[in-house]
Amino acid sequence: MPQHGQLYRLCGIIYFAPSHFVSRVIDKNGEVWYNDSITTKETFIYCGNIITISSDFLYSADTY
Repeated sequence: MPQHGQLYRLCGIIYFAPSHFVSRVIDKNGEVWYNDSITTKETFIYCGNIITISSDFLYSADTY
């Protein structure tokens, strides 16, 4: 077996909020969407493209 790294495509980030989970979903085009099922219900809020979003933004679930 070759000793090469494996490339994975990031498709989401799940955060644990004080009493529930919130998430960011990254679609095949790199668009990032935020969902907090308590406040946004079934609606996903567009955040921008994974290439242009700052990495600091992805480290926290506090903002969308």
